[in-house]
Amino acid sequence: MGVFSGLEGSLEKYIDSFFKDNFGGRVQPVDIAKKLAREMRDARRVSIRNIYVPNLYTVFLHPADCENIATFSSLLAKELGDYVTKKAAEKKYTLTGPPSVKFEQDQALPAGGLRVAGEFSESPPEKEHTAPDEKPIEHTQRFRPVKEYSRGEAVSPACGSLRVNDGPDRGKVFQLKAASIVLGRHESCDIVLNDSSVSRRHARLELHRGRYTIVDLGSTNGTMVNGVRIGTKVLEPGDTVILGTTTCSFKVE
Repeated sequence: MGVFSGLEGSLEKYIDSFFKDNFGGRVQPVDIAKKLAREMRDARRVSIRNIYVPNLYTVFLHPADCENIATFSSLLAKELGDYVTKKAAEKKYTLTGPPSVKFEQDQALPAGGLRVAGEFSESPPEKEHTAPDEKPIEHTQRFRPVKEYSRGEAVSPACGSLRVNDGPDRGKVFQLKAASIVLGRHESCDIVLNDSSVSRRHARLELHRGRYTIVDLGSTNGTMVNGVRIGTKVLEPGDTVILGTTTCSFKVE
């Protein structure tokens, strides 16, 4: 049995052969699957009853690699979506909607390189049984757990902040008070940056077990942490985060 347990052997061999022929062996379905599983794990959200994970995934490839799979991407995306469903079930995660995998170009990636960004859909998670006078749980983008539990012990959320050291918003300090925070240029974002080089929805901060993870949302100019372009990165106190021409320092009190 291969990476995608739902694939017939012949189709799996065809996919592997296709990638070897077109990518010279640099990118394989197993590499993409591993990245999807890692993104699912890093972006998971813990509630009282469930562990929610993103259901929308974007796989970024070098433009030449992306062009090579143009006629094949729909089939591969479907099989990867099936893999996401099976992996979530295996880990007892709850997807917030039907899984979707799409491919996009990223000129900053080297040939054969790839990165994955996951997002929660706007649709609510699967309905849970509630009493007539109880309200259903909202979708995970608005869910804000106060405490997360591990082995029966409560873990207090971190009290973090982003200080803008350079860029149009220089001098501003943004307190991180929610479990999910979207940064970008659009006024609907939780943290709005007045920087034309920042995408409308540029990046997202996710709090899990007292630590923040920053996730690039497919931004045009990318997200940098300590000078390295990232897809997903757990932040450490003192890290430098760059979005467009805006430079911030991450602090935890």
